[in-house]
Parts: sequence; C-alpha cells; structure tokens
Amino acid sequence: MSSSYSSSMTGALSEYANLRTLPAIFSVVFIATSLYQFGGITEITLTWLSNYSLTTEHAALAGIGVYAAAFMSSETKRFENYETWEQVMLGAVPAVTLGYQYVSEITTFINDLGGTSPLGAQLAFAVTIFGWFVAVR
Repeated sequence: MSSSYSSSMTGALSEYANLRTLPAIFSVVFIATSLYQFGGITEITLTWLSNYSLTTEHAALAGIGVYAAAFMSSETKRFENYETWEQVMLGAVPAVTLGYQYVSEITTFINDLGGTSPLGAQLAFAVTIFGWFVAVR
C-alpha cells in the first residue's frame, strides 16, 4: 500500500513539474497588456508597487518583452522554420503593438476602422493574440 501511495505522489509531483508555469504567466501578461493597450480594459494598478498604474507605453513594451521571450523560448525559434502565413502573424504583433503606440497614422487608422465602435482596436487585439498563439505553439 505504501508503494502505491509513493508512486501516486511521485506521479502527482511529476504532473506538477510538467505544468508550464512561466509560459502561462507570460500569456497572462501578454493578454492583459494587449487588452489594456487596445482599450479592452481601462486600468491596471499594481498596489504593491506604490499604486503604480500601467501606462499604454509600458503595456506595449511589456507586451513586446514577453512576446520576444516567448518566441525565443519556442521550439521553432528560427523565423525561417515558420510557414509564410505564420511569419506574417509573427511580424504583425510587433508592427501592430509598437505601431499603435508610436506611429500616429497607425493609431488613427486602427481607431477610425470601426467608426464610432471599437472594431479597429478589437481587430488589433485579435491580431496580436493570434500572433501570440503562433509564437508559443
């Protein structure tokens, strides 16, 4: 009986070790920063850091940082190993994220895309999330 308990504990520890905790945290950070940057959520405040409220610039930079880390840690790693449509998506993430933050023409295009609705920002968010999934596959 003790050997079955021991093997079940070993199995449980092994399953826990196989959880990909860091990629999951990166995913949460990427999704949260993208949502914030494109207006899906209104405020992210870190109370442990003297009530720091995230800025859109910091959201863009944090999102690009975790995106780069995820891409570098992916099994594919080499840009050439992706199919053409995947390469387009991988390039679209930094283009949309940094373009929306720093290029006024891109910001205007995305914001005007839906007229008075947030359609442009929603599409930009969808592009970044889809690109994220391509990068971490």
